[in-house]
Amino acid sequence: MNRNDYMAALRRALSILPEEERASALRYYEEYFDDAGPENEGRVIADLGDPQTVAAQILADYRELTAVPPQQDAPPQDAPPRRRWRGIPPWLLIVLVLLAIPIGLPLAGGLLLAVLGVIGAVLAAILAIAAAFILVPLCLLFAGLVLCGFSFVLWGIPANAFVTLGCGLALFAAGILLGLLVIKLCTLFVPPVFRAAVALIRWPFNKIRGRKTDSNGGGNA
Repeated sequence: MNRNDYMAALRRALSILPEEERASALRYYEEYFDDAGPENEGRVIADLGDPQTVAAQILADYRELTAVPPQQDAPPQDAPPRRRWRGIPPWLLIVLVLLAIPIGLPLAGGLLLAVLGVIGAVLAAILAIAAAFILVPLCLLFAGLVLCGFSFVLWGIPANAFVTLGCGLALFAAGILLGLLVIKLCTLFVPPVFRAAVALIRWPFNKIRGRKTDSNGGGNA
């Protein structure tokens, strides 16, 4: 057997390999023969051994490299399905609620008092501002009326009477204008502020009512 016969037998024995793998293996042995030289073909064939044995070793190495390792984490086919978590058990929820009551009640009471305090402070400030706006025009009107009445006492001195009457009329007119301005501002700002205060007061109750409605709807569903 010469080199050509050996390589032909090896090629037939590796015919089940993919083309690329077979060509790579045959190229390796072709280079092996080239390195040894034509005069050493017999020695190379003797060293390599039977082509069928060489092919069997190449196929075994290829199967070992391409084998798919078994999945270690895959559960067996007959294993029972795992139970999924379905939420907190009712008894545990009751225990948590009972444990949270001593802490939750003071916090809820403090929060409610804080909200009521803020609402009271805002309402008090609004009332104080409204009272100031109402008292100033009334004071101007009252001062104007007093000066106008006092001017009739001063008719013995016409100049003083006219000055006093003019000041009274000016204060009276300023009181009327400021009163109209206060009425306009009240019509613009008081209703929105009142509605906002009412909405702020009703907000906690609406939240509680909405939660009850959702729970009832969920239970009916």
